[in-house]
Amino acid sequence: MDLPLRPLLIDCRIELRKALRQFDQTDLCHRIDTALSMLGNEAAKAGAPDRPAGPVAPAERTAQQVAYAWQMAARSLKSTHPSLYAELQKEVLRLLDGAGFADANAEIERLKQDLEEAEAAAGRAKLARMKATGQLNTVCKALAAAAPQVPESGDAQATALARIEALVKGQGGPAAAAAGGGARPEALDPEAVPPPPFVLELVQAGQRSFTKAQREFAVAEAMIVTGWQYTPVELLERGEAWLAGLLLNPDTQA
Repeated sequence: MDLPLRPLLIDCRIELRKALRQFDQTDLCHRIDTALSMLGNEAAKAGAPDRPAGPVAPAERTAQQVAYAWQMAARSLKSTHPSLYAELQKEVLRLLDGAGFADANAEIERLKQDLEEAEAAAGRAKLARMKATGQLNTVCKALAAAAPQVPESGDAQATALARIEALVKGQGGPAAAAAGGGARPEALDPEAVPPPPFVLELVQAGQRSFTKAQREFAVAEAMIVTGWQYTPVELLERGEAWLAGLLLNPDTQA
């Protein structure tokens, strides 16, 4: 067959689609598609007679073949979806006129770089959210330890605000102890939260350890004193003696 017959068949198919609404479902359309496929296979064989029969592998396709396939698809799109074809044409002209137009390989590399940067930004945002969530949880635990008389309401924000208000009014453990002027029972309880000064001194000297609740309070207080410079894990790695010393002398060890 004469190879120029292929674009002629394509043009005929486009015009028939315009004239017949259901042309894609007719036998003539299928015959034209079959003929176009045969012409494409013959053209591929003529270009590479030693290549085995069968569809062209993606790695063997040339840029000219890819461009021709896009041309065929664009011709079909022009008749079936003219508005979409017009938008596509505008985008192609914009890319051709743009100063940053590059070849396909350069564009793929640029897209890969954009994807890597987007993934890195997403990772940083996730890490920041995790850090903020950890800090918020630590503050809530510190407020719960400082104002245990305020019950949980089911709303974490409302509970935290209520506990802050109680501390401002002097109803919290440390504030109430200072206002009482005497030794409260909590001040003599070795398991009290916040831990009394004598417990901090014993822990600092290595003569005892914090209880679980006291340790959580100490970590929360240490994060506040150090200005959120360390994570809870990093603070625990420094040891309970260091935490106790920090709570006893926050100004000298922060």
